[in-house]
Amino acid sequence: MKNRNKAVLAIVAVTTLLAACGSRASETVASGEMVVPEMSSEDLLVTSLEYLLLDEEEETQEPQELTAEETPDTQESEQKPEVPETDDSESTTVTEEQKSEQEDLLTETAVVYYGNGASHELNQETVELEEMTPEALADALAKHNIVSLDTKVLSFEEELQDEQKVLHLDLSKAAGEYLRTMSKEAECIIVASIVNTFLENYEADAIYLKVEGEALVTSHTEYTEAVGQCTVDELMNLVMTSDKDEVQSKLPLIQEKK
Repeated sequence: MKNRNKAVLAIVAVTTLLAACGSRASETVASGEMVVPEMSSEDLLVTSLEYLLLDEEEETQEPQELTAEETPDTQESEQKPEVPETDDSESTTVTEEQKSEQEDLLTETAVVYYGNGASHELNQETVELEEMTPEALADALAKHNIVSLDTKVLSFEEELQDEQKVLHLDLSKAAGEYLRTMSKEAECIIVASIVNTFLENYEADAIYLKVEGEALVTSHTEYTEAVGQCTVDELMNLVMTSDKDEVQSKLPLIQEKK
């Protein structure tokens, strides 16, 4: 609309100018003065119109070019969804808490018995294990020299006998060799520590101690029967006798006391 107004004004101005120029030209010719060639009224009108049309085309094209330039940005902004900002510290904290909870679920508490050098009373230690296994208990006992470091668990079983839970623990040859180097007192401390540790953690009533699949045999006695929870002194009283058969007849009585 504005361009049309400009065109009308320009045409009026050109018409007025042409009229003035025509009058001026007549006066000049009449006076005999030199006439400078000037553009005809048609040429001037055409030039003015071309200028107006050119100006109108430039104004029309500029917004189109801007629109063309802005269109990709607009499309990109519409296509890219807004990603909510996250707090890295919070996500890290949650991950650490979840990891801690998983570690707690994998940890079990066990009680380990071991000798007290000042008396026959056994010490107790609460330890955390990744999993309650006979191997883990044997490793915990090895830290207190109850079994040798090279002692391995060959097999472990649980069964019911006369409504009692009984364990079968089979240790490697190193366990028997280790015990046979001990005095009677030291042997009783070791055996009582092993027996009480396994019975308490597995909530059992008695345990068979074996080495390489056979009953445990030491320099002082043979453990052919299941042994229940006992004190060092109770074992000492039984092992002090030199008659192994008599000892074996008394060992099951420890189980009956439970």
